[in-house]
Amino acid sequence: MEEAAKSRRYTPLRLYRRRHKEHLREQWKNLKLVVDWTVWLYLLIPGVLYLIGWYVSLWSKSLPLWASNTPLTLLTLIIEIVMLTGGVLLFVEEADVLFLKSQKRWMQTLMLQGMYRACTLHIGKMLIVTALTAPLWYRVYGMSVAEILLLSIWFGTVASLQVIALHMIKVRYNGWRRGIRIIPLAVAMGIIFITVTSSIHAQMGSLFIALVCTILLIILLGRIRLQMQGTFEGDVREDLRARVKLTAILISQAVNKPKAPRTKTMIFRKPRKLLRHRSIANRTAEIAYKAFFRESSTLKLYFQMGTLSIAAVALPPFPVNVIVCGLLIIMLTVMFYRSWDHFATSDYVQLVSYDSDALHRAGLMMVRMLFVPLGILMGLALGLTWLGWMASILTAVGVVASGLFVLSVAGWIRLTRSN
Repeated sequence: MEEAAKSRRYTPLRLYRRRHKEHLREQWKNLKLVVDWTVWLYLLIPGVLYLIGWYVSLWSKSLPLWASNTPLTLLTLIIEIVMLTGGVLLFVEEADVLFLKSQKRWMQTLMLQGMYRACTLHIGKMLIVTALTAPLWYRVYGMSVAEILLLSIWFGTVASLQVIALHMIKVRYNGWRRGIRIIPLAVAMGIIFITVTSSIHAQMGSLFIALVCTILLIILLGRIRLQMQGTFEGDVREDLRARVKLTAILISQAVNKPKAPRTKTMIFRKPRKLLRHRSIANRTAEIAYKAFFRESSTLKLYFQMGTLSIAAVALPPFPVNVIVCGLLIIMLTVMFYRSWDHFATSDYVQLVSYDSDALHRAGLMMVRMLFVPLGILMGLALGLTWLGWMASILTAVGVVASGLFVLSVAGWIRLTRSN
């Protein structure tokens, strides 16, 4: 009785489900580790509300010029690129080599469940993509709701077919041999998909026939995949690569990759003076400013925040863009003062005796130097999309003046708290 109970307990399906749950639990832990939910709350809620309003406007208002003039080939090419993302996870581990290689039924069950999971995820992904692009299919290309729904299922089945076909090559070959097979196959499948979709996107009969043929091809590829022999090492390799890739994406912003030491910096290589007045506060601010841009992580963050800030004030309508601009000034103020705190508490600064007033002036000067370029670009972007070219100069002056005022107020609050 006990042996029968154990045999019912340890089944290949339960093994797959257990490892799937462990994988999801691991990704969730990594997500909680690297994501500051307080910051994302402030960013996500306004972003979601704006995207919802923008999406509704695509249905209710006249379409913008870029949407009306979007070629069908370009839209299907973008969708094809989205299709090629993702893969197949079998949840096979190296320690299984002693058991799964000798148990064909267990290995085939893991393969089958992995393909089921990949098809489900890709169909769901393409349903979301089709829903997001539905205004174009309905208003620009004249498709009905039923045709759009059938088209989304067609997208999902094609994506499933492509990911299974590419997965069969990945587990069989490695290195350059894999590349010379994957690239031509991906290009050929993309050309066929774009051509077929452009030809039959508004013909339900033809689209249904293409859908049935794609499903039959998926079944055929699935049977071929189950009969493949000698791919256990490739299955383990691709599973590890996919799972590590997901983890690396999650923690890439939280952990710095080890880099080889450099004897020269990429920026500010020569000791040129940035500030004319050579007081202690100005020299300290100049050193902190150069150190900020010499560090690759802060330099990357500066350009990322600058790009996002310009886009955030240029896209929303008035007066939302003005509110977003004010919020971004506060966020940049917090970020720049945190960078200053990191420098002010470093070992380099601790070697030198500074009075609190000199450090306060140095910090205020440093954050001003960091903000002014972004403030000018944000003001120009705000003015160009709202008032025009000539008024954008005045808008840039206003944004810079507002930012400097917020920086001064924040610096005064920090000084009073430290005292």
